[in-house]
Amino acid sequence: MLAMRKLWLAMIVILMLSLSIQTAMAKDKVVIGVIGPMSLPEGQAEKNAAMLSAEEINKEGGILGLPVEVVVGDTKLNPDSATAEFRRLATVENADVITGGFSSGVMAAMMETMAETKTVFLSDASSPAHPAKVAEDYEKYKYWFRISQNNGTTFAWDLADMIDFLNANGLKIKKVYVIRDEHIWTDAVMKDLKPLLEERGIEIVKDVQVPKGYTEYEQLIDEAESLNADLIMPILAIAGTGDVLAKQWGTLKPKIMLAGHDLAAIDAEFFDKTDGLANYEVFIADGGALVTAPPTEMCKKFIEAYKQKYGHYPESHQAYGAYDAVYIYKKAVEEASKAGEQNPFDPDVVVKYLEKYNPENPIKLTRTIAFHKNHALAWGDNYVRNWVSQWQDGKQYIISPKTVANGEFKIPPWLAQKEQEEKEQKTPETTKATPGFGILTAVAGLSVALSLAVLRRKTK
Repeated sequence: MLAMRKLWLAMIVILMLSLSIQTAMAKDKVVIGVIGPMSLPEGQAEKNAAMLSAEEINKEGGILGLPVEVVVGDTKLNPDSATAEFRRLATVENADVITGGFSSGVMAAMMETMAETKTVFLSDASSPAHPAKVAEDYEKYKYWFRISQNNGTTFAWDLADMIDFLNANGLKIKKVYVIRDEHIWTDAVMKDLKPLLEERGIEIVKDVQVPKGYTEYEQLIDEAESLNADLIMPILAIAGTGDVLAKQWGTLKPKIMLAGHDLAAIDAEFFDKTDGLANYEVFIADGGALVTAPPTEMCKKFIEAYKQKYGHYPESHQAYGAYDAVYIYKKAVEEASKAGEQNPFDPDVVVKYLEKYNPENPIKLTRTIAFHKNHALAWGDNYVRNWVSQWQDGKQYIISPKTVANGEFKIPPWLAQKEQEEKEQKTPETTKATPGFGILTAVAGLSVALSLAVLRRKTK
């Protein structure tokens, strides 16, 4: 009886695997959709990374024996263009999964098309509103996962930690001048950053929003100086002109540190683009990886493979997200097939297996990836975090936290001079000269000497 039961169980497993294989055989390829602003480095990085991963996977036999094909859509950073392109990828190109995005406003629009077409979307955008949709209406939005970087709330945590680190390493930051994108994603960052700075007794002396393509940073730097700011904090991505800000800061050399979220600074070519004037700029490294500090062995190999294929290192951190998206999708499909799912490519099935990569069971790709219940990317030293980094003599270094740091913070020479001058100007009260102090000291000394002489005579 027991033997018969085992036989039946074995036959059921074989049947399920057979059905799964037959379903896969009914397909002739696996289609990966990539969507993003293709005129920008972020979109190009996503496309290039996805194509590289597909090429590698095809050399190893594809996904369940099927070749992988990449199709591309251009959002043009416009919600209407983005939704039309997403729909084309999902319904005309028959994409099994789509990765990419960039721009929180555009992402919000695409999520509606995603829900309508029931397409797995391993995305790039930072607004906390996106995972909130998954939490509020799971059945509708469950196909969305964040794969590239953390959200606006965690950006605020990282920026506050960055200031703590700078204050613990030689700077005295009490006044901050913010320059940020005129965009919804920075609103979320500021909402959480303001109370964190207030807790630390740090004042935001001005909060300036700039549009895409803005270049007149010199006047803002001058204003920051006039307001006695200690730190200019960029929170820039959409503006796309972080290199201009760095060049003007490096040229003017104000007595103010430049440190914050400058997406452009993550580019391995950024130092050269600024003619070296970005030297000493501190930035948080979105996506948890730098060319000079890969967090995993897979990341190290990816960076070199990317350079070999395209002639340069990844243009943007979105490359890591797109590359990981293809591999984690492959892994989810293969696990579904092993488990005997009738159709391992079914989006509802894929969602179920992607959700298995949670904080208790992460997967190590170019970064350590785990999803929360609302499909937000897990944040922290053991997962993906925006590491505090700095440009030093043409090289990027992670300078905090110590667990991943490969360099130490260097204060710009013109700021180090300012700190030294301030120390010299602040003479402790106990060392200040008091009128008549020298005379009183001499009299006191003489009195002591006479007393000792009298005491010696008495004891003889």
